[in-house]
Amino acid sequence: MTALVQRFRSWLQDPVDGHVIGLFRLAFGLFMVYYAIYYYRIGFIPEGLVRSKILFRFEHLEWIPLFPEPVMYGILATMGVAGALIAAGVLFRWACWIFSLCLAYFFFQEVSYYNNHIYLFILLPLLLSATDADRFLSLRSKGRSFNRVPRWQQFVLQFQIVIVYFFAGIVKFKADWLVRKEPMTWMIRNLPDTHWMAPLIKHDFNIDLFTYGGFALDLLSPLLLWYRPVRNWAWIPFVLFHLTNSQIFDDISIFPFVMLAAMVLFFYTEEIALLRRLAPRSVSGKGQKGKSKPAEEKLVLPRTSRIAERVLVGYFVFHLLFPLRGMFLPNPLDYTTIGNRFSWRVKADTRLPEEISFTMQHPVSGEQIEVDVNSFLNPMQMRTIITDPRTTRQFAWFLQAEAARQGVEGVQVRARIRFRYNQRPVQFFVDPDVDLTTVPYSPFRRLDWVIPPVE
Repeated sequence: MTALVQRFRSWLQDPVDGHVIGLFRLAFGLFMVYYAIYYYRIGFIPEGLVRSKILFRFEHLEWIPLFPEPVMYGILATMGVAGALIAAGVLFRWACWIFSLCLAYFFFQEVSYYNNHIYLFILLPLLLSATDADRFLSLRSKGRSFNRVPRWQQFVLQFQIVIVYFFAGIVKFKADWLVRKEPMTWMIRNLPDTHWMAPLIKHDFNIDLFTYGGFALDLLSPLLLWYRPVRNWAWIPFVLFHLTNSQIFDDISIFPFVMLAAMVLFFYTEEIALLRRLAPRSVSGKGQKGKSKPAEEKLVLPRTSRIAERVLVGYFVFHLLFPLRGMFLPNPLDYTTIGNRFSWRVKADTRLPEEISFTMQHPVSGEQIEVDVNSFLNPMQMRTIITDPRTTRQFAWFLQAEAARQGVEGVQVRARIRFRYNQRPVQFFVDPDVDLTTVPYSPFRRLDWVIPPVE
């Protein structure tokens, strides 16, 4: 075992050309500039945060302040500049850290805006900052003091991408996906007929293809992407998979294209035609036609910090174990989303709402008032209260506090939330007879006030 570990560590220190991580850095940085502009164009700050009457905060992160609007626009502008600096390879490590911090600030303001791809966009710059990706295909390229990097610098980025795929495969290892073929059946059959891909996609054969093919592609991603003889053709289904997703799903933004850019990380410079032209000939191994190859330049590698090694080991141990936490919690994982986030559980289910209503009852007179939910919650938040009982409970507290501000203390709040979960019969999500302002919550206890999915 010790010998195997030593061989692996030696393999990680082998020299590889750094133009691959340089190319990914360039593409990722440009995508992140676009992402900052996208936040501005959709009015995320004023519409999604400032004007919201309630923000559903992440547990234990309620302390993160909501700054005045001009300050948040400054943070967004800083995020865009940091993305540009990442692409240029200038002030690289500072730019990576600042970009991640700025995006994390917006990300942790509201649970409803959680998306796996945003989480990935926070993590990738942190990993990039541990590499020397700024020394290749950047404005600093000519000033680099070495011509190779240790293999681990490419491997850590590969590993993060494989983690995303692999855990997305684990989520599919359940009866709903493999037996009921949900949610893929619903997604494919409900693709609008006006969509240009509808004639190609809306066939029963594609339900099986997307269900079992997607499961195999995700779960076998370590083999498909790391085993070189297989990888040489396996990139094709990955490309088709992401291109199809980019057309079918309207809530994943640039994620498919970032993952397409990440495909280059699983190849080496001599295997990518563009990089063979950009890299020095001694790297690509090709000289001019009819001329002998130039002599190999002296091998020079950057030094690897022992601290960086330990931090990266700890990082990946955490990211291999933390996504599994939900499997050991007592409440249904995807149904309640308790333990679901930060676990790469992509497209785990569908919920078709039939009714979303809240009532406030006077504690003395018993008078009931119907709440105009749409006047308090935006569409993303409406979706969240039918997926996460914790936010349903938070909204009940908010309504109670609003009533108290109007001079009525201790109102009781009940909810009628009914939906169709993965095409099952319509059911309630939370007990409609329970006062949600009094229900207990602990991730380590079964929530008796949440009605489990019907079979």
